[in-house]
Amino acid sequence: MAEMADIGLMIWDTKSTGTLNNVIELLVRKKKSVVFVNKAKVFKNITTVEQLEELLSYMSEHAKQKANEKIRLFDRIDSLKHEQMQMFA
Repeated sequence: MAEMADIGLMIWDTKSTGTLNNVIELLVRKKKSVVFVNKAKVFKNITTVEQLEELLSYMSEHAKQKANEKIRLFDRIDSLKHEQMQMFA
């Protein structure tokens, strides 16, 4: 999906790793995601790692750990941060 899409529009329950993975894949490709966080009833624009981290604040610690096990969440965030830092070096 991320490769073909120009932008992502998703509804997220703050647990689904599939949705979270799509957001990350779009971010890797420098594409925007608009995520409706069902639990909070808000839309979040995701175009930066910082916005992704803000999105993750809606997750419980347990859900973050599960996401880390399933999609290597923390490694992928670190990789995105490293990539952003290289752009400014």
